[in-house]
Amino acid sequence: MNHGIGLLGILTFVTLAWVLSENRRKFPWRVVISGLLLQFLLGWSILRTEAGAWFFGRLDAAFNRLLGFSLEGVSMVFGPLASKDLLSRTFGEQNAFLFVVLVTGTIVLVSALSSLFYHYGILQLVVRGVAWGMRGVMGTSGSETLAAAANIFMGQTEAPLVIKPYLPTMTRSELMALMVGGMATIAGGVMAAYIQFGISAGHLLTASVISAPASLMFAKIIIPETGVSDTADGSVREIPRETVNGLDAICQGASDGIKLSMNVMAMLIAFVAVVAMANYLLSYTLAFAGYVDPKPLQTILGWANAPFAWLMGIPWQDCKTIGSILGERIVLNEFIGYLNLSKVQGVQPGSVVIATYALCGFANFASIAIQIGGIGALAESRRADLAQIGFKAMLAGLLSCYCTACVAGLLVR
Repeated sequence: MNHGIGLLGILTFVTLAWVLSENRRKFPWRVVISGLLLQFLLGWSILRTEAGAWFFGRLDAAFNRLLGFSLEGVSMVFGPLASKDLLSRTFGEQNAFLFVVLVTGTIVLVSALSSLFYHYGILQLVVRGVAWGMRGVMGTSGSETLAAAANIFMGQTEAPLVIKPYLPTMTRSELMALMVGGMATIAGGVMAAYIQFGISAGHLLTASVISAPASLMFAKIIIPETGVSDTADGSVREIPRETVNGLDAICQGASDGIKLSMNVMAMLIAFVAVVAMANYLLSYTLAFAGYVDPKPLQTILGWANAPFAWLMGIPWQDCKTIGSILGERIVLNEFIGYLNLSKVQGVQPGSVVIATYALCGFANFASIAIQIGGIGALAESRRADLAQIGFKAMLAGLLSCYCTACVAGLLVR
């Protein structure tokens, strides 16, 4: 890996955010400097210390054990369709992974456990601890920092629930920070699905953790704070639980999980089919010009995003391949990106690791509509503001993930 390029990448991405800023004269120096230092400190403590290496290994082992527990559940429902060994012997090694069975079981289990932890206040305690640390270092308001911390563990439509009372009166800058936090991280349920693809659990969680301060940093660069926040002093009210006991929480989480898994499968079917159709139409058109390429969309996206991949520290020979995956994430979604990353061949292992960090977020066009609909349902009066800053939030989320990838590229051995 060309680690020195990563510093240039960070500078470039911060500069791009400044160019997009609504008020270039009000550059948030404290947020940027402290955000970058916090990213490096968190990344170094996890990726470069013995304690971090121990935690990293235990995290991978814990998630693998969790996947084993989910297998017990899907085996009860789907029987032999949940057995990789049986499917491999019957249909061949390449058909041993039945997506609808294994991924659904994983998402449902993680969603049920998250709901249980939320009911008993465990998740809120962790989130508030993280938020307290980030706010003390970066000087951001209580509501936006709490939302950024919640996005490490929760989805882009669930995290706003922890600050629901403040949504109607949040400043535009705080609203931007809320949206960018959702774009720059991933939810626990889909993270578990990516692990089923063979993506490292440790790298995925590390990416979400160090992207949280990056999301605040890029949000504040593009829309600097010019108003007065209701939570400038850091205080936020407790949100009441909606479940009556632990059993109700598990049931509610399982129900939400199955809805999420069905949504994931529907998106995959639609987007994979759309990509195939686009490739067919493009290749058919280009054939008249004498250019033959079975996957021209990936080729175009690869060349367009290759410079960004290079700025993250990826060797140039791998940039076109990784750039294509980065492009698919923006146009389609990160699920497609991770699915293709798990199948990629002929690139260095370090390139795959950096790409894992760059893809770890919901920054795509579909998420703009998801956030407008989801957050807008919680605060109807802010729907117009959400629509106005939606595209900027996606770009900021993308830059946050890319900055995180630069940091990872500098720290990963």
